[in-house]
Amino acid sequence: MSEAVFKLSYDGDALRDGEMDVADLAPALLGIGQMLQSAGRVIDGDGVDVRVRVKTTKDACFEVWLSLIVDHAIAAKTFLETPDGQLALTLLSLVGITGTGLTMGAIGLVKKLGGKVPKSIKPSSGGMVSVEIDGTTIEVSEGVVRIALDPSVRAAMEKVIADPLAKDGIESVSLGEDGHSQKIEKAEGEYFRAPPSSAADDFVTRYPKVFSIVTLSFKPGQKGKLSDGHGAPQSVIMSEKGFIERVDRNEIAFRKGDLLICNVVERARRTAGGFKSEYEIEKVLEHRPPPPPHPVLDWDGPKS
Repeated sequence: MSEAVFKLSYDGDALRDGEMDVADLAPALLGIGQMLQSAGRVIDGDGVDVRVRVKTTKDACFEVWLSLIVDHAIAAKTFLETPDGQLALTLLSLVGITGTGLTMGAIGLVKKLGGKVPKSIKPSSGGMVSVEIDGTTIEVSEGVVRIALDPSVRAAMEKVIADPLAKDGIESVSLGEDGHSQKIEKAEGEYFRAPPSSAADDFVTRYPKVFSIVTLSFKPGQKGKLSDGHGAPQSVIMSEKGFIERVDRNEIAFRKGDLLICNVVERARRTAGGFKSEYEIEKVLEHRPPPPPHPVLDWDGPKS
C-alpha cells in the first residue's frame, strides 16, 4: 500500500472566514476522488484500488488536507518503474498535484492547452510524448497526456476546478503542498471544462429572454447570476461590450431585482460529466428597474 498527503484549497473574498458552502464543497470533494480514481485506472486499469480521505481544515481560506491511498497496483509498477511505496506520490505528480516544477502534470497540460485541442500528439523517446500547442511543441510524460485527455478525469476536473471558480467570491484553487502546489486562477477555470464528446453533440440556439438580476459580473472569465423565474439562478456570461462600457462609464446603475430583456445564446453540449447548458448575453435590449414605490398617503388629514 502507498499513501501520500496533499492539500486542496480555495481562496477568495467569500472564504475569508474559513467557511465554504457545503453545496460547493461536496461536489468538489467527490470530484477530487473521481479525478484520482480515474487517473489511477488510466495508468493501471480497473484492478488498482485508489482511495481519497479527508484529513483536516485551516482558517483564512478554505483548505482540506486529503490522503491518497493506492493499493493493488500491477501495471503501474512496470509502466512507471516506481516502487510500491512511491505509487501514490507518483500518481499525484502525473495528475499535477505535486512535483518540483521541473515536470508538467495533467493539470498543467490542461492549463497550457487553454481550452484548445492539441494540433498533434506524437510519441517521443523514453516514455515521453510531443504535444503541439499553437505552433509550440512541448514534451510531457505519456501518462500525463493519457490522464489529461481522459473523459472521466476531465469531468472530475470540472467539479474540482471549473465549477467552484465560476462562483462569486472564489478566486483561485490550489492543489498540493506549500511550495509544490498547482494554482489555478478564476480566469483559467473555464479551461477545465470537460470537452464535448463530439461536435454532433453541440447545440447552439439564440432567442430573446427575460432575466431578473441576482448578481452581475463584467470581469473576464467570471459569470453573473440571473434568474429566469424557474428553479435556481443560472450562471450567465455578459459579452455585449457596449453594455459593459456603459456600466463602466456609470451610465447604467442596476441592482438586485432589475430586469434585463436580452438576446441570449444557449450552448448545450454532452460531456463526460453529463448534459450541460451555458448561457451568454449577446445584447441587452432593455434594462428595466422596478417601479418606484407608491407614495405614503397621510390619512390623518392636514395638520393645523
